[in-house]
Amino acid sequence: MTDSIKVPDKVLEIIKGRGIGDAELEEFISNRPQLSYDPFLLAHMREGVELLLSAVDRDLRIVIYGDYDVDGITSTALLMKVISCLTDKVSYYIPSRIDEGYGLHREAIDRIKADGGEFIVTVDCGSVSREETAYAHSLGIETLVTDHHNISDVIAEGVVINPKLPDDGYPFKDLAGVGVAYKLALAIARTREIPRDVMAEIIEFATVGTIADIMPMMDENRTLVKVGLRSIHLGCRNRGLRELIDRSSLDYKTIKAGDISYGIAPKINASGRMGDATVGVRLLLSNDESEIRECCEALLSANNERRRLQDDAFKRGLDMIDDEMALGDFLMLEINDSHEGVLGIVAGRLREQVNRPVVVISEGDGTYKGTGRSIVGVDLFKMLDKYRPEFKSFGGHSAACGFTIDSDKVAKLKADLNQDMRAIKDANPDIFDLKYDYDAEISTDEIDLELANALTLLEPCGKGNEVPAFLLKDAKICNWRFLKNEDKMARFAIRGDDGRYIDAVLFSGAADAYELVQNRSVDILGSVEINVWRDEARVQMVVRQVLESGTL
Repeated sequence: MTDSIKVPDKVLEIIKGRGIGDAELEEFISNRPQLSYDPFLLAHMREGVELLLSAVDRDLRIVIYGDYDVDGITSTALLMKVISCLTDKVSYYIPSRIDEGYGLHREAIDRIKADGGEFIVTVDCGSVSREETAYAHSLGIETLVTDHHNISDVIAEGVVINPKLPDDGYPFKDLAGVGVAYKLALAIARTREIPRDVMAEIIEFATVGTIADIMPMMDENRTLVKVGLRSIHLGCRNRGLRELIDRSSLDYKTIKAGDISYGIAPKINASGRMGDATVGVRLLLSNDESEIRECCEALLSANNERRRLQDDAFKRGLDMIDDEMALGDFLMLEINDSHEGVLGIVAGRLREQVNRPVVVISEGDGTYKGTGRSIVGVDLFKMLDKYRPEFKSFGGHSAACGFTIDSDKVAKLKADLNQDMRAIKDANPDIFDLKYDYDAEISTDEIDLELANALTLLEPCGKGNEVPAFLLKDAKICNWRFLKNEDKMARFAIRGDDGRYIDAVLFSGAADAYELVQNRSVDILGSVEINVWRDEARVQMVVRQVLESGTL
């Protein structure tokens, strides 16, 4: 028990199981967390702030150079908001995912120079862009790099702010790119006057970007996201974000991290995936109602098209899996003539099917572009970084990566990676076994609104602090009905020994699950949540797996 909140034993057991001791408990469940580190603890932050403010004072034309995903888009909008308070000579540049690819490019630097740019601030990219920053400097363009991606032995020229730098002593290493940009904003606000309403608004950007980039929902990220969600709940200061939430059939007053992850982030991401990430930036920067509506329409349309193209590429990839797995456990699938912007999502969905690392490659102009997603226990960045000299470009982290490689090098790369994968499997023979992780067993008489409400103490949930999963053994299923189609979704009831019926919903694999539940008890893995329908709150299980009784 804390001073103000009683935590039920089962919920306390889950929290303690996640490594939260008595000393951290109050902070972990607090609605007003205090855990936050001085931005100047980041290596080179003071030097970076002085350099940026010197550019402002010298009236230089500043360009914020972002990435085309949600992290990069929110980072770009965040620094635009802050630096615009100090100078009107600030603009932004986001490379095209299709035409330019990830990171800082010479061609982009040439365009920035031609447009009069004199100072580049990167967000969510640039840490390893040594040649590109050197090129910018040769043109007389100063640079400040802010980033959070992994760094090997190549580091950009000039000032680099990244908690993963070898010489960085910052206490928390898992900030998103937008988290680093937010820290830069806080450091600027310590030195120059930035309006309080601007600083309050940008934490909403930092919240969305941190959730979207699947950063660990622990430590300082937890504080940042909690504060940002509270701002959104109280009305959402950013008008564009508020409109997108409304248009996504979500309630800003109760929106959770999971809602942003699945309902908001994909729409913002779609702008970059389908060609023009600036739509997302414009949405977050605009105060014009008609422009905000126009941007929302564009994002919704892009997301619908993204889903259509993604489903097509996924089906094609499924047809290749058996042949590819005959070659080894590192899958490299060639899916040509599909939109490049969806291939990362497709790689992730295919990985879920086979529980193997998957890279999807697509050919064009004598090169292949590859996008990969990994599984727990396989560091994809480390595997591919071994072959960095073979790539024309490469970047990523342990769970995801992207690269460009000459066509004549693909076959050898695939063979080498499969050989490496065999060595990993030899050292860890069960690495590909499906893991059915759960936090606690539960009985039907324990599933009620009191438990569901208490579980909200773990919010915000995400990587490293997932929505709690429960195992319900020998569940009796009734009132089954499919939703939309008979392949994916279903609603049903779980009949308890006390005669109560508990609502349940299954969002994937409904056809297979239906075969299991016929006239028999099953084991269920899922979460316990509150479902509000027509102002009535009911408890329900959101089912993740339906298994034969006795599987676990």
